[in-house]
Amino acid sequence: MRVLEVRFRPQADEPFLVVGHLVWLGALDQEPALLRPAPTSEETGSPDAVVAKLEYLVSSMAPECFTGLQQLPSRFWSFVEVAPAALTAAGRTRSSIVKSWLRAG
Repeated sequence: MRVLEVRFRPQADEPFLVVGHLVWLGALDQEPALLRPAPTSEETGSPDAVVAKLEYLVSSMAPECFTGLQQLPSRFWSFVEVAPAALTAAGRTRSSIVKSWLRAG
């Protein structure tokens, strides 16, 4: 399992927000990326525009989105590989993976 933490920084002088984690359960180039929202985004709900942009970024990097997202030159978005243990350390109350954006090719 490989995990990227999805971070969004709305303004240059503001701290980033953790939107969630993208999870690959199998081969990076063959399995879909799955989103586990951050606990704060589950409580408050992610703005539709942020989620739509994230969906676009993930799908536009296929099939090599794991590497491509980490190299994305953006002042708003960053994707940082974290240990799978970060998923449980984030204090999640649900264990289900909520959405698949990429289809295995």
